[in-house]
Amino acid sequence: MTFCAARHLLVLYQVDVLSKMRHPNLITLIGACPEAWTLIYEYLPNGSLEDRLSCRDNSPPLSWQTRIRIAAELCSVLIFLHSSKQHSIVHGDLKPANILLDENFVTKLSDFGICRLLHHKEGSSNNTAICRTDPKGTFSYMDPEFLSTGELTPKSDVYSFGIILLRLLTARQPLGITKEVQCELDKGNLKTLLDPLAGDWPFVQAEQLAHLALRCCEMSRKNRPDLLSEVWRVLEPMKASCGGSSFFQLGSEEHFQPPSYFICPIFQVSSSISLTFQVLRVIYLQQLELCYLSFILGLLKHTSPPFVFSIIQ
Repeated sequence: MTFCAARHLLVLYQVDVLSKMRHPNLITLIGACPEAWTLIYEYLPNGSLEDRLSCRDNSPPLSWQTRIRIAAELCSVLIFLHSSKQHSIVHGDLKPANILLDENFVTKLSDFGICRLLHHKEGSSNNTAICRTDPKGTFSYMDPEFLSTGELTPKSDVYSFGIILLRLLTARQPLGITKEVQCELDKGNLKTLLDPLAGDWPFVQAEQLAHLALRCCEMSRKNRPDLLSEVWRVLEPMKASCGGSSFFQLGSEEHFQPPSYFICPIFQVSSSISLTFQVLRVIYLQQLELCYLSFILGLLKHTSPPFVFSIIQ
């Protein structure tokens, strides 16, 4: 296969994946031009998480509250991807450069070029689904077990999530960050690693997040925590305490109407057209009723008292 053909298929693959998913923390695909190897996404003015952690273009640093919310939103969208009934979707290249931020610093996960659909048998856990493939991605965020065996699983995303969580805490570079944080935790000096630009981190929460991140970064995927039952249970109350609200209640049977800005404009237009047809239908039925009433009155015209018609008119 030529390079051009491969790029063409990559664009089509991303279009196929993104066009079938809707989540507040997934980037919205607006359009695509496979011939030019181009995807068109919604405009996100705050760039990537990588840009914000490095304060690119002298942008203000992210507060610790915003960082906790970003971590919770990233966890939420990963649970969504991993929890499909037919197949799990593993992103495979989680890193701050692929986490984009809108005008309100809401997380938007992007770049599904190397994601994989993992089919699993009925009754099996999503975490047991495996795809064997050549290791791709960004080395510092890649699951060591994936690197050594070529087996990609949802727990591979959990490892990358752990590295990102450590970067949110410290703003340090990813290479060697796990050993650095573990060393300072053992010494009781975690405060010296926390990013001072984020503000005054509540130490109890910071320490809890550091331990959680290191569990996510375990060398063996069997020892990494489950995102829904363990990681989300820690992050969701933290997010709530920071003033963040959830658009979805994970594990709940209830469904909530998302804000209009989370809905594709085409669907909004479709909804408006549908509403217009409903209004026209009501008007049409009212006109039919009036015509029927006029018909009945016509039949009774010669037997009804004149004052009846004057009252109706």
